Amino acid sequence: MRRRPTPEDIISTLLMEEGFYEVSRNTESTWLDNQIILSDGKLQIVVNILSEDSCNSKSIIHEALIETQKLQSKYDGVIIAVPRRYSKIVDESLLLKYGIGLIIYDMMGAEEVLPPKININRKEKIQNTQYSIEKSSITEIAILKSEIAKIMRMLEEMEARLDRLEKEQRILASKIIELERTNSSKDTEQELVKVTMSKLHSNSNDNLPSYLKDNPWLEILSKRV
Repeated sequence: MRRRPTPEDIISTLLMEEGFYEVSRNTESTWLDNQIILSDGKLQIVVNILSEDSCNSKSIIHEALIETQKLQSKYDGVIIAVPRRYSKIVDESLLLKYGIGLIIYDMMGAEEVLPPKININRKEKIQNTQYSIEKSSITEIAILKSEIAKIMRMLEEMEARLDRLEKEQRILASKIIELERTNSSKDTEQELVKVTMSKLHSNSNDNLPSYLKDNPWLEILSKRV
């Protein structure tokens, strides 16, 4: 059995004939029977659809017009769709004043009575916003590159300092080893002198070899010990 077309199908078909394609269908508001969003690749329009039951209430129609007008800041064009039999209760001059499009429909098809006013300012605002974002991004990237360059220079300087410190550390370590060896050699010499002097004092002067008797260097060595 063939499915009966919905008001959304009928309205979407009308706008597709004008070069638009359906992007999505929403039921975001309780006072709307449905909402469809369409685009032609450049412009994006929204259609708020009211059913016959909704049109029985003037307050709902009034609220729908207000809410449809609010969408002008979000879309390039806004349209309100009402059943054909209720088209007379909609003030076309009011819609024309605020740039809201009007579509009337029934089960036989749909008809665009008033085209929506295209919001050129919105496109300019979007382009300006995109340009500002791109410009801001470029500026931020330039700042980041500058900061990274500074950090890299600091790291290079720190690396050079570390290299110098390592070289100085190796030189100091070498000098410490050399001093330790020198001190060790001196300690050995002093020990030898002590041993020699001890032996000399332990023996009588008569037992000393002839070359040590009355040798003035013995006195000098004994004072150094």
